[in-house]
Amino acid sequence: MRVTFKIFIVTSAVLLLNYSALLAQNMLNLQDWQIGQGSAGMFVQNGQTSENTREWAEGPQGKGVIVWKAAPDGNVHDDGGWNSNQITINPVNMYRFVVWLKKTNSMSGASYFGCSNVSHLNGTFNENPYFWSGRLPELNKWYLLVGYIHGSGDASMVNYGGIYDGTTGAKLVEIADFKFAAGTTSTNHRSYLFYDPDLNDRQYFYAPRVDLVNGNEPTIMALLGLQSASSDQTYFAGKVSIKTPNPGAYDLAVNGRIRSAEIKVESANWPDYVFKKEYELPTLEEAEEHIREKGHLSGIPSAVEVESNGIELGEINARLLKKIEELTLYLIEMKKDVQQIKKRISTVEQK
Repeated sequence: MRVTFKIFIVTSAVLLLNYSALLAQNMLNLQDWQIGQGSAGMFVQNGQTSENTREWAEGPQGKGVIVWKAAPDGNVHDDGGWNSNQITINPVNMYRFVVWLKKTNSMSGASYFGCSNVSHLNGTFNENPYFWSGRLPELNKWYLLVGYIHGSGDASMVNYGGIYDGTTGAKLVEIADFKFAAGTTSTNHRSYLFYDPDLNDRQYFYAPRVDLVNGNEPTIMALLGLQSASSDQTYFAGKVSIKTPNPGAYDLAVNGRIRSAEIKVESANWPDYVFKKEYELPTLEEAEEHIREKGHLSGIPSAVEVESNGIELGEINARLLKKIEELTLYLIEMKKDVQQIKKRISTVEQK
């Protein structure tokens, strides 16, 4: 009985710490997300007060939580949801927006999930930006909606956002990403039910959040409350270091061993120029003199340099290939010399 109680205490503590970590990362203040109607703290109601209620209900993980309920009143316009107050951002960083949604009764109306003060990834300004709007895949089921706003200096045209199945964790729908323009100072979180004529329809919202994407934000699997061997694509706005507190000039620094099935290294100035006519191939005498003086091949770092600075895979492979190509040219010349010697020997023998 004592062991069971201890396990319960440890498990509860771990869950509490994880939940606290999730809350600590969130840039939206949910302190006023309490049972009641209308606006709540930084969340300003969309539609009438009667269309916006917070109540206890079963959340995405099957536990009792406070949800925001949109209940249309028949005006077929803004039927519930919120616009958050503006939150301060740094435009060079990437931010991730999240909300849980569930629709019941019918597919009437449309769900919306958006932000403000952003441009499309191609740089054109969007006056009314939504990561996604439309109908959820199924009724009576929770879905996690995730949208990204890229930093102003990010040239990527890749959309990372999506709609995730709350039960399986599968990414079901690709949705749009946006981008901050340089000088932008704020944005907001907004999610609605709109244009729903059915008075019996309900849309439920849960756990809205905004995270700075810097490697410390909760993973998608953590937000889903699922454990999986696979993880969602992850973006790191800053440097990443493993087993070292100082990554230095490197975007990824690892003080340890790395195992991989494949590594691709980008490299420029590949040494095909060695085979061009204008290339001046060093003589073997020059190579011999350099080895005698320096103790290593020309163009190849010394053992002392490698021990101090390491090697760059792309650059060292290019340098080694250059030496292989020079050796190939030496062999070709030697073959020609050998053929000439054979001809002379054959001529002497015939005489």
